[in-house]
This record gives sequence, structure tokens and C-alpha cells, in this order.
Amino acid sequence: MSGGRPVALLAASDKRGLVELGRGLVDLGWELVATSGTAALLRESGLAAADIAVTTGLPTLLGGRLKSLHHRVFGGLLRRRGHDADEDEVRRFDFLRIDLLACNFYPFERATPAKDRRIELIDVGGPAMLRAAAKNHASVVPLADPDDYDAVLAALERAAGDPRGVSPSLRQALAARAFARTAAYDSAIAAWLEAG
Repeated sequence: MSGGRPVALLAASDKRGLVELGRGLVDLGWELVATSGTAALLRESGLAAADIAVTTGLPTLLGGRLKSLHHRVFGGLLRRRGHDADEDEVRRFDFLRIDLLACNFYPFERATPAKDRRIELIDVGGPAMLRAAAKNHASVVPLADPDDYDAVLAALERAAGDPRGVSPSLRQALAARAFARTAAYDSAIAAWLEAG
């Protein structure tokens, strides 16, 4: 996969602007990898998107609870570009190349199902991926909010698709928003559990 082309991993419950983001990235020469529902939407819209389960070789398991928690995914999100030891491990363990992550979570805060069903809306993989990308924002563009898609696409267009065209200051702002989102999400879950 990729052959040197930039790769975006898309995993979105809120699919606002996702097709436009995908189309813009493809037009700039990027490849798309996505979780199953997101991949289906992209393909229905005429975009080539590899399914993360096919890419990792790990099918969706445990009734959908386990799909993105895989060393190839997290190796791709956490690898530091230009770091010799990381690059050696990328080759040895066949980590995915991931240059951008667009990820948002199951709508836990807005959901009102019965307690046993609401527990299934606690997203584990999404927040973990977003935290990894935000930690490594110098190498991976972390996108937690569809409202930020246009700014990132504009930066990439100015750089002819090169992911390095997303400035360090924009990357840091996106990382801050990503951590704010995961913190708010965890706080909402904690408040719900505390309320019994």
C-alpha cells in the first residue's frame, strides 16, 4: 500500500464533510484507508478506500468492539518521521503509513438508549487513535472536528498535497482540539457512570 503516496485514515461517526475531505485528498494524490462504515460511504461516493480490516488482516471482532486496535495502525500513528530507530521498526513490523487521521466518536453524549445499549456507544479505538495522532502531530495531522477539514485541505492544496504543507502551528492547534475532544468525551462518560 501507498508506494510513497500520503495516506489518510478516516474513522468517523459524524460523517459531515467526509466525502468532500476524501475527494480533496484523492485529488491531491492521497490514498484512503477507513473503518468499515466510513469505507462503505466513501466507496458509495465513487472514492477508492481500503477497509482497515483488509489492510490489517484483522476482521472486526467482538461484535464491533475491536477493529482499529492493531499494532500496524498504532505503529503508523506513532512513528516519528525521520527517526532512524522508528523507521527500522516500521519496516520490520510492517506498520501502516498514516499521514492524517480524521476521527470522531460514537455519539455517546447525544444517545439516550437503555443503559446496557449505551455502554456499547463508548468508543475505545477512536479516542485511542486520536490521542496517538495528536501526540505525534509533528508527523500525523490529527482531525477531530469536521469544521477543520477545509483548513487542512487548503494547506495541503497550497503544498501540492505534501503533508508537510500543514504548518506546525496548525498541527499543534489541531492536536490541542483533539485532546480537548477526548477529555470532554471521557468526562461525559464518567458523569454518566457516576450518575448511576
